[in-house]
Amino acid sequence: METINISVNLKFTIREIPLSISEVFLVIQQTMKKLGRCLAVVFLQRLEQQAEAALKAQGYVRHSYQKRDVCGVLGTINLRLLRMKGTDNKVRYALREVVELPAYKRYTLDAFEAGFGLIPHLSYKRSEAESERIRGSSPGKSTLHRRLTAYAAQVEVHPEQKAKGYQYVVVDGTGARFQRRSGSKRKRVETYGGEVRMVHASRGVGKPFEVIGRWTNTSWATIAEQVYERIDPADVKVLISDGEPGIEEAFLHKHMKHQRCSVHVWRDLRQFLYQDGVKKAGQTEIFGLLHTVPVFTYANKQKMETLKSEDCASVQQQITTSQKQLLELQQVLKDKGYHKTATYIANLSEPLLTFLNHWVATGQAAPATSNIAENRFSLIKNRIARIGRRWSEPGLKRWIDLAIHKLFPGYDWNKLWEKLLPLTGNLTCEIVAIQ
Repeated sequence: METINISVNLKFTIREIPLSISEVFLVIQQTMKKLGRCLAVVFLQRLEQQAEAALKAQGYVRHSYQKRDVCGVLGTINLRLLRMKGTDNKVRYALREVVELPAYKRYTLDAFEAGFGLIPHLSYKRSEAESERIRGSSPGKSTLHRRLTAYAAQVEVHPEQKAKGYQYVVVDGTGARFQRRSGSKRKRVETYGGEVRMVHASRGVGKPFEVIGRWTNTSWATIAEQVYERIDPADVKVLISDGEPGIEEAFLHKHMKHQRCSVHVWRDLRQFLYQDGVKKAGQTEIFGLLHTVPVFTYANKQKMETLKSEDCASVQQQITTSQKQLLELQQVLKDKGYHKTATYIANLSEPLLTFLNHWVATGQAAPATSNIAENRFSLIKNRIARIGRRWSEPGLKRWIDLAIHKLFPGYDWNKLWEKLLPLTGNLTCEIVAIQ
């Protein structure tokens, strides 16, 4: 183990007393930025001197110097690298004997944390400008985009092996606008509509919902296949979705129950009534009848406690009443000639009550809506539209992977960077004394 001692002597000049405490902090902050760069240069020079001595022992002599700017969390560091020539006329950089320097890349890996952290909120161009304003230097927008492509494999979030214990799965999607280049020289840009789809899963009541994966323009059958390669379907008790065609067929196994999102019921009902030719004024009666169904009283609760055995009979009565009222609503719709809406209610009745039946059977309250997925989509949907109105599919997936760590509850941005740039303990620094 080697040690390198560096002494620091600072001079503060006070023009007038009393001082502002804020000014003290700001001046020291500015000094620390300059001090950090100076310490880095001196420390690397000391290492270079040791490497030079070792190369001289091998017959190398000084040859020349090369200027090099390296940018990282400390800002831009101006280095003057010593080059040494051996008896075989080969030239070597002394510092590279003891420090891993990138061959051509100006920016070190640590330089990207600020820019990447801003990308979920700002465009690449504005992320560059804001990062440079705060830190004094920043990779350019093209460099940020290019390096994010390289980071993508490490940033993507999903279980790497078939994980056990996931009981509740939430499936949802949202629309997006994409672009692709075409033509012989790929200069023409075509735009097309598509969908971003995500799957979340929880290990139990009160447990956080984790991202199992994200996809663009991928069939639900393919997504389900990949999801069940990542988590064990045997553990899944309830599938929660908005009832989009293809989800139930792809995800639902025989031992699972399907919970239809109670929030989407109101949106879907309006759509089916419109298809049956019912104008807005005529929809009021139907919405009023549906609103009285007891299941929605429970579905609208923010939190449902563990069900006590003495309350099971009461809840079972509410389930029976809900089933009866939904059947009566179907008949009303049929009598009025609203056959599409009646069919929708018939197909909805059983999966709408899944969370209550599960509550009675287990005492545990499964989610009644897909709001978890909806809320998380709302965090990124507006940003998708504002940051880039047209995305390539790989580019949007990379952006979502980054946004998950920055925006979603339960994900720690700092832990991501500890994973990407781990401190090995190979170098430590101790403040011995401040006099």
